[in-house]
Amino acid sequence: MPTPPLRKRFRWLKRLGLLAASMLVALLVLELGVDLAIGEQVKFPRNVVGAPWGLRYNLPDSTYRHKSADVTVWFRINGQGMRADRDFAYAKPQGRRRIVTVGDSFTIGYEVAAENTFSAVLERELRQRGHDVEVLNAGVSGYSNAECLLYLERELHKYSPDAVVLSFYVNDLSDNIRSNLFRLAGERLVVANADYVPLGPLGDWLNRSRIVNFLNERSDAFALLKEQITAFLKRDLVQENLRNVALGEQTPATSSTSRPDQDPEFAYQSRLSGAILQRLLAWCREHGVHLVIQSIPGWSPVTRKFSDVFPHPHFATQQPGLSFVAMQPLLEPHVGQELLYYENSHLHWTPFAHAVSGRALAQALLTAGVFPAAAGDSGK
Repeated sequence: MPTPPLRKRFRWLKRLGLLAASMLVALLVLELGVDLAIGEQVKFPRNVVGAPWGLRYNLPDSTYRHKSADVTVWFRINGQGMRADRDFAYAKPQGRRRIVTVGDSFTIGYEVAAENTFSAVLERELRQRGHDVEVLNAGVSGYSNAECLLYLERELHKYSPDAVVLSFYVNDLSDNIRSNLFRLAGERLVVANADYVPLGPLGDWLNRSRIVNFLNERSDAFALLKEQITAFLKRDLVQENLRNVALGEQTPATSSTSRPDQDPEFAYQSRLSGAILQRLLAWCREHGVHLVIQSIPGWSPVTRKFSDVFPHPHFATQQPGLSFVAMQPLLEPHVGQELLYYENSHLHWTPFAHAVSGRALAQALLTAGVFPAAAGDSGK
């Protein structure tokens, strides 16, 4: 017969078992409720962790799934934190040219297979013209232009790139504020912080946790909650950082102007982005690297129109050592003919749009003379 202490222990184990079972049932009910009431959620785990150089990058040697009502896609991240099925050494093979692509989820290729990203298309286009080239896809979801700049200065330069392709998207304006790595002192770009790793060790733990990643990939309820919390934290951080810079007498939070170009918040974001891009171009020139900037427009499935907020007034796109590719005029002829953005998830490019981009980037590099003439290459 069990002793009293053992009976007490059995009672506690029974209570813990009932509690665990109740929580499991509650979670299953919540999951079913989200599926029935709202529908399938976008389940896009990011797996982004702190990097040794003070920023963040994709968790090396990881594999994970993205799933939405539009697509199911698998990601393979190599040992250097890049989207690739092979590793890259710092030393560049003899006679080979390298291109590094930097940017956010459009660059890493959310919602498309690795072979359909514009980085992969760019590599194939140049190889088909006889060029020995490899393209390193260093895109990181949520990356700002500021992070791209420091990633290049601190780490990616070790791969000896001949060209760098940076993709500018509409949310880069606010992401440059959110990362708070640079700010403007008058019109001068100054360093605000050396590092940026959201949530620090906690964020690393969440992105490395097998349980959290399983829920990220499989649970609609978890995905819904995560998206709401993430959006709130991003908005709050942007507003907090904007409050710490001088925008004149009118504060961003109370701005009521209807035109973005009259809004002091928008104007500051545009000026800051232009200054960051100018520093990037200066670094590329100093190191003999050709810079290509690709401006990716946003798309509204409601209005069926594009929106491009590239900071043209604050960054000249006709400068030595620079090729500028505006994607809106290249995509517009295909509206209504081809699916360009997946509209049931996060409005990322489809394989068709990536293909248009990859071909345009290849042509820009060839036109700029970055690659020597190859046998059988007409340059057209």
